[in-house]
Amino acid sequence: MSFALLRRAVLSALVLVSLLIALAIPAAPARAAGAGMIHGKVVDSVTLLPIQDVCVYLGIPGNFCLWKTAADGTFNIDLDAFLANDHGQWQNYFVKTGYVTAGTNVFTSNGGYVYGQDSLTPQAFPLVKQKVGPRSSCTDAGFADNPPALTSTVYLPNITRRLGGRNGFHTSFIIQNTGTVNTELEVSFYKFTDGSCAERYVVLTVAPGTAHFNDPNDDVKNPTLPDETQFSVVVQSFGSKIVGVVNEHMNDTDPVRAEALSYDGFNAGAKTVYLPNITRKFFGLFDTPIVIQNLGTSTAAVTATFKSFDGTGPTIVISRTIDSGRAKQIDPDSDDLSLGAPGLTDNKQYAVTVSSNQDVGVIVNTQADKASVEHPVAAATDGITTGGATIYGAYASKNAQGVGRYSTIIVQNLGATAVTPQITFTPLTGSPGTANTYTFPAINPNSSKPFDPRFSFSTQGTTNTPCSTGGTDCLADGEYSIKIEAVGGSIAAQVNVNSALTAMGYSATAVPAAKFFLPNLTKSLCFCPTPTPSTGFSTPILLQSVTATTVTIKWYNFLGGALAYTQTVTMTPGSGVRIDPWAITQLAADKQYSAVVDAGTGTVTAIVSEFATGGDNAMIYEGFAATP
Repeated sequence: MSFALLRRAVLSALVLVSLLIALAIPAAPARAAGAGMIHGKVVDSVTLLPIQDVCVYLGIPGNFCLWKTAADGTFNIDLDAFLANDHGQWQNYFVKTGYVTAGTNVFTSNGGYVYGQDSLTPQAFPLVKQKVGPRSSCTDAGFADNPPALTSTVYLPNITRRLGGRNGFHTSFIIQNTGTVNTELEVSFYKFTDGSCAERYVVLTVAPGTAHFNDPNDDVKNPTLPDETQFSVVVQSFGSKIVGVVNEHMNDTDPVRAEALSYDGFNAGAKTVYLPNITRKFFGLFDTPIVIQNLGTSTAAVTATFKSFDGTGPTIVISRTIDSGRAKQIDPDSDDLSLGAPGLTDNKQYAVTVSSNQDVGVIVNTQADKASVEHPVAAATDGITTGGATIYGAYASKNAQGVGRYSTIIVQNLGATAVTPQITFTPLTGSPGTANTYTFPAINPNSSKPFDPRFSFSTQGTTNTPCSTGGTDCLADGEYSIKIEAVGGSIAAQVNVNSALTAMGYSATAVPAAKFFLPNLTKSLCFCPTPTPSTGFSTPILLQSVTATTVTIKWYNFLGGALAYTQTVTMTPGSGVRIDPWAITQLAADKQYSAVVDAGTGTVTAIVSEFATGGDNAMIYEGFAATP
């Protein structure tokens, strides 16, 4: 064995021994010539982005990781710390889960060494991602010589199985192939409690337009999932793009206490996420637990900053540390530091900004469903990652649909200066209502203010005087699409759609699009012999035209993916329309569909409402804008 190879083989152990000896003996006089520092950087070989927490070794990797890369991918090794000689020859190895372990050429440190100073090392060392194919279990490493390429990922922050007992929350999810070729799925469940993998399986062939469905309560599909447990789920697609939607249900068979709420899975996240409406024991009823999932590749350091609507009380900052793919919650009603948000005030509303060093996805469940509540309700919304000077909402209402349905609209200021946003209400095509505008009072940076259509414009947030006459100071009863503008500013908004017995919610969008995917549509899905409009779930689509004049909707059978019907809708820019599956005779009842909305050269926004009789069986999810 050559001297150089021997040096590399034993160096990891020598470094530790040298450090221990250095602590045990008196400091030596300063050396005439120190070995200096090794300065380097590690990046992804494809994206060239820095990689954090890479273990850096001097010589062949051992059991102890003494040096790690920082957030910017850099590392520094002080050779003098273990009395190394100047002009010594060294070699670095880099170890990071998910990447192929690699080493540099042997280089010489003459009073220090900086990567890229000669041809032996690059300025930034590129690590190659390990080729990992679909894994069939939590113990399957997935390594293969030629695995299929990872094409797309969907993150689902909050998945549950019988959370709260046999009739507790369960969260069925639908993953749709929105591409043009078959794909293979890997589905992984991670426990909230310790982050461990609870279940992993592979779906071999999902054809274009078709979907994979899983209800965690299904014992056949999920034989190893424990009851009374909360999970984050990561779905990887090998072959095609995918999207995912989650339906959360509780007390399914109870006609009074049934709850239903829905949220979109995330294909991508952001390092800043906005939550316009978070409450603590609001009216003694409403709780808004926040669930944050780490979509990055390294541990996420996350903070949630709470600022009250009325500007009183301290700003509260809550921290969480979340591993890759995993999720943690912040429950405003709880004073437990590890679960809740100590310091918040009862019966207050807060605007929240979530900040992270890794991309995250965030959902909020708005719940009034304690055992003492006679008619429990709940709604889910996605955190907002992109604001704008103009944002759009496909649906708002006042005293509508024969059940008094109304929509509170909460606007959050994302900018650095105060704004006075204006809402423009445009009646839905064929629905009652009168066009109107409302201008908010000034909203300070990082704060929110609500609009409640039940009250006159001039008394919003003060005396809140009910009104029903319409006119310049009162929104008339009806159903609307909305546009919210803040000239020179950046805003976000959450729309809560409520009645006495139901709650739904969605986030307004700053990014209308030409095409949307709607993964889950139904026409009285009841699995019953005689479906009617009052049996099972039906899902009217709400479309809002921003610039589109003609929109094509292609309805596909959920099973098999065959085209069931092509529909053309004529629209006026600025207007909205409801498309009820029961108004389309070409669609069979007691069936499930997916749809593609295509506005051609124009742009639209799209949401899906989901209704069934009994309890709080009402929910909304946002359509998925097509990406290049």
